[in-house]
Amino acid sequence: MFPVFGWILIAVVITIFMIFTSVARCLSPVSFLQLKFWKIYLEQEQQILKSKATEHATELAKENIKCFFEGSKPKEYKTPSIKEWQQISSLYTFNPKDQYYSMLHKYVNRKEKTHSMRSTEGDTVIGVPGFVDSCGINSTPGL
Repeated sequence: MFPVFGWILIAVVITIFMIFTSVARCLSPVSFLQLKFWKIYLEQEQQILKSKATEHATELAKENIKCFFEGSKPKEYKTPSIKEWQQISSLYTFNPKDQYYSMLHKYVNRKEKTHSMRSTEGDTVIGVPGFVDSCGINSTPGL
């Protein structure tokens, strides 16, 4: 008797999830092809960011070790501040007026205009596609 209820519960949960996913995709302001482009963009951005972060961290580590052993002053390296990392690490929102494909994309394009990353009116959180979590978008970039 109890296994039947278990299977019924699993079937109901799967059905509700499928309905929710279908409705979210139908109401999404992003088209299927744009979503595919977005996925490709995010994958490429993460690969390049990881590569650049690795390169920068390696150079900085080499300089610090060199200075430690030689007792010299380190060269200046521009590393993003904690605030900048937090701004590109926040949850991405989609605004049909401004087409940005990630918080990094949004940050770079708005940095020159406003020098801040305050949320703008009209931003809407869309259904987060499965690839967003698999690319590490909600984690610290480049790590």
